[in-house]
Amino acid sequence: MTPREFHLDAGAYGLPTRQELVELRIWDTHFHGMFSPQPVAQYEQNNYYVERMGIEHSICLDIGIVRSTPTQDNSLAETPQEAEIRTILERDKVRLSGVTPIEPDRPDGACAKMEKWIRHGPCIGIKYVGNNRAGITCDHPNNDPIIRLAAELEATIYIHTFVKSGGSPRRFDGATLPGESTPLQVAALSRRFPDVRMICGHSGGDWELAVRAIRDRPNVYLEFSGSDPHSGSVEYAVRELGAPRIVWGGHGPSRSYATELGKVFDAGLSRADQMKILGGNYREYAAAIFRRQGRQLEI
Repeated sequence: MTPREFHLDAGAYGLPTRQELVELRIWDTHFHGMFSPQPVAQYEQNNYYVERMGIEHSICLDIGIVRSTPTQDNSLAETPQEAEIRTILERDKVRLSGVTPIEPDRPDGACAKMEKWIRHGPCIGIKYVGNNRAGITCDHPNNDPIIRLAAELEATIYIHTFVKSGGSPRRFDGATLPGESTPLQVAALSRRFPDVRMICGHSGGDWELAVRAIRDRPNVYLEFSGSDPHSGSVEYAVRELGAPRIVWGGHGPSRSYATELGKVFDAGLSRADQMKILGGNYREYAAAIFRRQGRQLEI
């Protein structure tokens, strides 16, 4: 892609310049750039903003149909749309990687999808989506074969989590959707697989609860994307968990890259810690699957 000229003088507003953003080596680990009926067109359009913010690499979480129904032999026929996406992932692999969503109601089907898109495809990991047909959360025993296969493939594991208060009687998680995991359930899963690293997404929706839930789980990263921007949230997480356990996502195009980056810049961190959170930690996490797929990765 030909570089474009951007005319905002960021320095005049006390903001990082584009070159300063580039030098931070930002990896957007939560990118919804292909979540539309025309995924390739959406991806191409959103690239303007990715480039404008100096983002080095994007991890798209929408590769493969979420609610795929395998045949009896668990094969997953590829649609023309998926074939086009596969071509884009190969063409743009220097700046784009893919993660495939899975659902744990059919562990055999989920594993078949992982075989297709990770072992025999371009994807580097899996995503647990925000809810599912059967209301099965990430700590259910159904997930054990999925996590074992992910570990074998050295794949990354992203788990959507969001604590939503509500219900009657009102509870801290009373409005959480069926099958929508919470940080407490991520912690439970991580105890069964202490040697498998995973990401607790959206900072749990409630970052104070999430940090406390995973504090003693060293194999769990906390990801800041998509949740409400609160001053002090990243600073608190760094104090309690340490910068090496935090990863960043922009959640584009449905969220503002500036807002999501502001969470990190607001925290008063050292440049070294900023670079860990904005890309270094995820690159270290994904290094194994990149090597397995024969892809170059400078950590």
